[in-house]
Parts: sequence; C-alpha cells; structure tokens
Amino acid sequence: MEELKEQTRINLYSMRALLEKTTAIVRKHHQILDVTGGRFNLFEVIGVTTAETRLHSAFITELLDPKGSHGLKDKPLKSFIRHCLEDDIEFQTEGATSKAEHYIGVKTEKEGGQIDIIVRDNQNRAIIIENKINAGDQEYQMLRYYNHSKTYKDSRLIYLSLDGKQPTAYSTGGEEFNFITLSYRYEIINWLTECKQLAVDFPLVREAINHYINLIKQLTNTSLMDNMNQEIVEMITHSPENMQNAFELAKTLNNVKIRIQWEFWKQLQQALGDQGLKIKTDDPKHVEAEKVRGYYEKTRNKNIYYGLWIEVYNQAGITVHWGCEVEETIYSGFTIEKDGVGGISDRADMKPYRDVIMEYDGRYQSNQCWLGWQNVSPELDFKMFDSEAIFSLADPKKLKEITESIALQAKNDIDQVMLRLANKEVSEVLDVKVN
Repeated sequence: MEELKEQTRINLYSMRALLEKTTAIVRKHHQILDVTGGRFNLFEVIGVTTAETRLHSAFITELLDPKGSHGLKDKPLKSFIRHCLEDDIEFQTEGATSKAEHYIGVKTEKEGGQIDIIVRDNQNRAIIIENKINAGDQEYQMLRYYNHSKTYKDSRLIYLSLDGKQPTAYSTGGEEFNFITLSYRYEIINWLTECKQLAVDFPLVREAINHYINLIKQLTNTSLMDNMNQEIVEMITHSPENMQNAFELAKTLNNVKIRIQWEFWKQLQQALGDQGLKIKTDDPKHVEAEKVRGYYEKTRNKNIYYGLWIEVYNQAGITVHWGCEVEETIYSGFTIEKDGVGGISDRADMKPYRDVIMEYDGRYQSNQCWLGWQNVSPELDFKMFDSEAIFSLADPKKLKEITESIALQAKNDIDQVMLRLANKEVSEVLDVKVN
C-alpha cells in the first residue's frame, strides 16, 4: 500500500511538471502575440464573430460571386467547386449569381423559407448552402431546401457547420435524401487559403481573407499558433514518461468540462435566487448533473437542451418564461406557450408578444422556439471549450462575477418585459389576440 501511494505521488509530481512546462510554452507564445499584434482581428473588434447572416453568409456569398467587389471574377467560385464539391457538378461559373438570404416562398412543412446562400448559373443549376455557426436546426429546414433543389436541372445541397456535423432529424424531417456536409474547420479553411493565394495581387482582399481565416481558426479551435503547438508536441514526445502523462491528463478532460459546466449552473441558480427569481425546478428541461455529464459523454442518451427556467407571465392560457439554456453556447431569453403547448413563438398570433421583446431590446433574435434569445455575455461555448471566458470559470471569483452579471441582466430583462406586458395598451392588444 505504501509503495502504491509513493508511486501515485511520483506520477502526480510528473504530471504537475508537465503542466508547468506546457504553461511556460503557452505563456511565451502569448507574449509573442502581444508584442507582434497577432491577436488583432478586424471581425472580432467590431463584434460580429458569430454573426451568421451579417458576416459569415455575407462574406462567403461575396467571394462566390463572380461579379463581387473582390475583383477575382469566378476564380473563388471555381476553387470552391474544386475544394468542396470535388468537381462533382457541371457549373457555368461565368455569369453565375450568388445571393444571401434567398427567399423561396412562404414557409410550410415541406416548402419555403429563406436559404442562407445560393449560387445559380445560367443553365438552371444551383449550389444551395445552409450555413450553421451557433444557431440550432429549424424544423424541416433541410427537407424544405431539398424540395426546392429539385426545381433545378442540377443542384447540390450543402449543410455547412463549424465541425462538419450532420443535420438533425428535426431538420430533415426524418427523411433520407442527398446532401453534402462541409466544415469550416477543413474544407472552408482550405478553400479560403487558396482564395488568399488567388488574391496575391489584391492586397486589401488578401488581408480581409486572412483576417477571416484567423477568425475561423478561433471558432473551430484550430490553433493560430502552430509554432506553439509544435513546441508542445516536441516536449511531450521527448520521453515515454511525458507521453504517458500527457495521455493520462487527456483522459481527465471530459470530467474537467463536466465539473466546470455543472459548477456554472449551480452558481447561476444561486445568483438568480439571490435576485429574488424563482426557478422552476420541476421543468422537464431543468438542468441536472446527469444531463451535464450526458452532454459530454457520447455513450449516454444526451439531451443538449437544458437549463434554468422562470415563469414571468401567465394570463388567459398564455405563459411566458425566461430561460437560460445550453446548446453549444449559453443563451437566454423568453419563450411562450399557449394552453401548455410551446414551439409557437413564430406564429402570426404571437407577434404582439414578439414585439414586446424586440421593442425592449432589438438585439434579441426570434425563431419557432424563442420569442427572443441572445447569447449571454461573455459568450460561453461549452462545446468548443476553448475560450478565455470558459477557462476563467475555474476561478471561483470570476465564476461568481459572471453568473451574478447574467442573473442581474435576467432580473432587469424580466422586470422590463413584465412591465410592458402589464402596460394597458399592450394588454389590450394581447387580450384581443388571445381571445
């Protein structure tokens, strides 16, 4: 027993030494970034890093447009077809058109909606791209776009995400049909790298593409500091002991993520309670330790939609909740139910309620499930688990500061929305809609 304890002590000492060496390497390369300005990114400065429509779809659409302001004509489009479609479509790139947010009709179960990016040639061929950064799938979304794709002589339907994930059955309607999955991490970065080379004689375009590549690397946890990574790899592979310790440390990462996220939820629940807000602990989507564990462990039946919920309005069969939920990032906002049925926030008769949220704070976004939602500040991505804000949660003081800030914002938002719902003019409009 004493021998086992001694061996354990030695192993822990070796792991601590490995972590200290890694920390020294990371600190050195971060200092280099500080000195050289390597952290500067235009898109991060103006606060649009995860804006699907305003940045990502718009940027890609512009590059794919042969008549785009980049001046590269159809070269980026040809490169995209070669890198991302493997020349699997006969496409007349000259004279092609590229458009973002393309409206295809009133949204029904199997038709209509708004396509993120569409590129069409003059021979009735199309490349249709559904672009996902942080937003979740919409009901029947890919199915609706697939049905639209059949109106062309030839087409390719693409589901683009940060890591190349598959669309959910919620989006495909459980049906099987052909589509292509692409990732920003690999295919898009490779395409953009070639676009940067194509723009060698266009310095402003080249630098814009370079900033965008660096942003994608941040979003996909693809290190901007290859030299740092290489130095860490060399240090780990320097000896069998270092390699063994590195792999032992890697085995613990899931448990580290589980612990940090669970501590966040517990602290947030306490902070909300301190604001006098009553959590609905009996809500089916209420966060539990087992749900957090399932979020990271593939062997479990994981439910990625869970969080904390507070009832803020209940009148004439209409119930409004404030909620804070996790998908990849943590976001919060307001949902609505009628006679206990949710998922109706985008209905026409719910517009007065959506208007209440949007008139209070125009930064809220709405969809079928949410009257209004937005990411919390600072942005917390528990899926990628790679940001300074996420790492700061290991500091109890910082964790308390962040959760108290979220709770204070929740209290303010709830008070303001309740005040507006109670407003005489609004109430009269809502009563008409309800009745």
